[in-house]
Amino acid sequence: MRLTRDQVVAGGLDLLDEVGLDKLTMRRLAAALGVQNGATYWHFSSKQALLEAMADRMLEDVTITVDPGLSWDARVAETAHRLRRALLARRDGARLFAGVFFPLPNALAYGETMTATLREAGLALRDAVWAVDALTYYVVGHATEEQLAEALPDGGRSAVARLRSALDPDRHPVMHAAAGDVAAPHPQEHFRYGLDLLLTGIRARLDGPVP
Repeated sequence: MRLTRDQVVAGGLDLLDEVGLDKLTMRRLAAALGVQNGATYWHFSSKQALLEAMADRMLEDVTITVDPGLSWDARVAETAHRLRRALLARRDGARLFAGVFFPLPNALAYGETMTATLREAGLALRDAVWAVDALTYYVVGHATEEQLAEALPDGGRSAVARLRSALDPDRHPVMHAAAGDVAAPHPQEHFRYGLDLLLTGIRARLDGPVP
């Protein structure tokens, strides 16, 4: 039976979970799928094309209709949380997403949903598009840090210890006092806090011109 495009994408995501982004190769994927090396090229002309399709597949559940009865900011927040969960659901998912340009169906649906919601709220078109960029960069950056921290030896405890030992109370008094909140990995509340800051800025833009 000929290998389908969906099987190749699903196999790529499974292999991503198994070996990580740096070790994912077309040859290794062919072996995992039990086909001859090169068989995957029937559907994808390059590894980059496959990675784009894998990244788009991760977004399948991100733009499922959010309750239209919610306020615009609640809908934006829910979509941002969905994107974060989608990226964290796969090993190196945030790095994969950040490393490809993919104007594919799910990615375009995400952008359209977020931009349309901000337009409905009253943002000018350019502001809406740029605000979606800012929100997306924040989600992807935060998820990347979370996954990198999780991959550190001993859960990142030695890295946290290094950071705290480097904070001199005389030279870095404020950061030293906040050492417990500076070091990664950050909790869920940290993500919510940053997202709320961005939404607060968007609300301010809606309330009037920003100098």
